[in-house]
Amino acid sequence: MASNTANSSNGSPGPSVEYEKLSYETEKKSKFETSGNAEIECLHRELHDSRQRIDRDTSVINALHEKVTELEELVKKQRVTISTQSKAISDRRVLRKSQQQQQQQPQPQSPMGPAMGAGMGMFPMTPGGHHQQQHNIHQSQYLSSGASGSSAGSIGAATAGASTCVSGVVCMQNTSSPFEMQSQIQTPQSVKSFDPTTQFNTVFDLPPPKFEISAGPSYTAHTPAVPSDLAPNLERGKDVFNPMGYITIANMTGPAHSDASLGAVNYHQDMANFSTRFLGLMRMAEIFGQTHASLPNIFLDSRLDDPVKDYLMAVSSRSQASILIGNASTRGFFVARAINWYLIEKVLKINIIRGLDAAVDMEIGEMQKQISSDTSIGIRHLMLNAMANHVKSLSRRPDFNTFAKKKIHHHTTKLWSFIGPLGHDSANQNNMWVDLQAIIAEAHCLAVEMYSLPLEYRFEFPEHNEPFDPFTMINRDPYIHGDPQVLQSGDARVRLAITPTVRIRNNSQTPGEVHLMYLGHVLLKVSRTQ
Repeated sequence: MASNTANSSNGSPGPSVEYEKLSYETEKKSKFETSGNAEIECLHRELHDSRQRIDRDTSVINALHEKVTELEELVKKQRVTISTQSKAISDRRVLRKSQQQQQQQPQPQSPMGPAMGAGMGMFPMTPGGHHQQQHNIHQSQYLSSGASGSSAGSIGAATAGASTCVSGVVCMQNTSSPFEMQSQIQTPQSVKSFDPTTQFNTVFDLPPPKFEISAGPSYTAHTPAVPSDLAPNLERGKDVFNPMGYITIANMTGPAHSDASLGAVNYHQDMANFSTRFLGLMRMAEIFGQTHASLPNIFLDSRLDDPVKDYLMAVSSRSQASILIGNASTRGFFVARAINWYLIEKVLKINIIRGLDAAVDMEIGEMQKQISSDTSIGIRHLMLNAMANHVKSLSRRPDFNTFAKKKIHHHTTKLWSFIGPLGHDSANQNNMWVDLQAIIAEAHCLAVEMYSLPLEYRFEFPEHNEPFDPFTMINRDPYIHGDPQVLQSGDARVRLAITPTVRIRNNSQTPGEVHLMYLGHVLLKVSRTQ
């Protein structure tokens, strides 16, 4: 007889189905609670570790804040010390005392050789609030400062009165210059006043030298605006832009500049206009860099395209490019340098009109081949005048505006591909493009005006690690301040050249005149031992 386990009593052998089900659920619940407790314990340990890391990071941040505060206090003290030293150095009472001591001592021999004796001349870079003293070497200096304004000075001014100084040398005071076409604003970091009679003298009673100045003791005039022994570019003194070989000493109001020199006077006006326009162009580039350059971002900067990296390293030294880009205080200056380098190399060229007329392009190319450092002044001026006439003729053509717009768009697109990745987010791209296009358009117009004149232009960026020269450079470094002469004697060197040094050569007279029109703006570095 078959047994029915479902109806068996409590005392019957064998578990029931309900008991097995209850046991399974109980065991499952126990395992679930055990795993949950383990997970909670793990989360408690992670939370404890996180709190410990937060405490450690907080202590590190507090320590760093204390160090920053200490450094800020140290910087403030150093600024006060440097300011006091600069005031003491530029105190005119100290300069007068030094002048009296030098007058009682024999004059040392000039480092430029015996030819640079008492006939040496230098224009003092004097701020607008001080009296101006000028000599009559035909060289104009436009000391233009981008962010802090512009200060203009000139050499080669018309002399109205003369006073006899020490050793019987004639010095000119309170004279006006045909180059002073813009307001003079003092630049504290770059323009310092000193008394030129302590070091240099000028001579006005000698006739102009020949085209090649000999080593005679009386006819050589020294211009400190063009250093002849800078290591980065040893070829500077071998071309027609070397003022040491082509400077005349004459009074612009005297017989040497009679009615025959009216054309040169007109070029002086044109060169003054160029200086003002070029100053504005460099100012636009600097404002662009300060406005549109993004903050450094290691993640984004390290992922720039290879053509962009190559361009950025080409406009600066390979070792300094990443440092300058990665610093928030220098990134804007570096973007301005990248713009200025493109303008000098691609836009401010006579090639700006190439493509409008093939025949004119061929003629200009042939004339450029004929101009070399050995070409005589007369032939050089004729060639430049012919090229200027071509530029003026093409600029008057009805289709020139359309051609110019295409050129401007082409250069804007090309430059944008290099500096666009260094800008802000996409929400600001439209304004950035418009501002960049305005810079290219201004440079294009300036190039047409430049090469509509028979003048030669030389743009030179100071090289990296080149010694700082206060007569051709302006210090724009945000951290290194002080008197330019002190920085020069302290072996300050160029870290980045923001703008180029500009010289113009006027071949309308013999010998040709070289004019320093714009000082290069630079960031500096000093020796760590100082």
